[in-house]
Amino acid sequence: MRVPRPDPRAFRRLTLVDLVLVVAVIVTGAAVRLTGSGLGCSDWPGCNPDDFVSVGTRHEAIEQLNRLYSGAIGVPLALTVLFAHRRVPRRRDLVAGAWAMLALFLANAVVGGISVLVDLAWVSVMGHFLLAVALVGVALTTFRRAGEPGGPRAPVVTPGTHALARLVYAGTVWVLVAGTLVTAAGPHGGDERAQRLAWPIDDAARVHAVSVDVLVAVVLLLVAMLVRERAPRPVIVSASCALGAMVAQGVLGYVQYFNAIPAVLVAFHVAGAVTVFITVQWLLLSMREVVAPAPGAAPAAELRTDPVIAVG
Repeated sequence: MRVPRPDPRAFRRLTLVDLVLVVAVIVTGAAVRLTGSGLGCSDWPGCNPDDFVSVGTRHEAIEQLNRLYSGAIGVPLALTVLFAHRRVPRRRDLVAGAWAMLALFLANAVVGGISVLVDLAWVSVMGHFLLAVALVGVALTTFRRAGEPGGPRAPVVTPGTHALARLVYAGTVWVLVAGTLVTAAGPHGGDERAQRLAWPIDDAARVHAVSVDVLVAVVLLLVAMLVRERAPRPVIVSASCALGAMVAQGVLGYVQYFNAIPAVLVAFHVAGAVTVFITVQWLLLSMREVVAPAPGAAPAAELRTDPVIAVG
């Protein structure tokens, strides 16, 4: 059977499917934890020592469905690798992005299995979430690059503004890490046997909240700088979306904290955290554009491109 050669538009649609699916699996994974079903299946890769697949109890069914869905995502990711090699024209950055997504997916599957075997120890759950976020980051970058011509990229803003945007990105990653520490110290461990972080949740929440407040202030400064230097409109819009997502996420965080951290609000907060990360990475990606080749140079789509994992 001959494998088709997808055109750039079809390949980009596939990368969009990848992105949507990997974002959705983070939310479904949070639902497993928030329903106390994290150890519904007590073994890995099988559900329990007697059954590879089991839906005998409510918790087993929830965890089993999440595992099946998570595993199914490997199919479009594998297709992305195949089609990245078959794409016309073939580009090194898209091939690298496709392989990076598949590698992160497989690594996260292993970490997820380890999490079950160590009774959801907080550090393993934290690593499981952060690997999933990294997968979202690579999927988003690949989707963005798939919609652009190949070739070297250069900033469309001043060096100082670009450096500040990188600082915002680093700050966003730290806020995500701090948020996982709050979760590790909180009441929703996924199962009553789960090992929790021995850090008072009030202290963890304060560190997280202060980090968010500082990050929002830096983003406000970044927006002001972008407006002052008359940055391209897509960049300003991206920065405004990132700021809006952060403010909404901050308000939601305070609401859930002062309402004893109800599970339903935590689920929205997890989705909001991923949204903030996506908007910030999209902002950083929008600050670089493909440099037009010099007269007589090779077509842009055939030039060697930046590594897809580099978000800036």
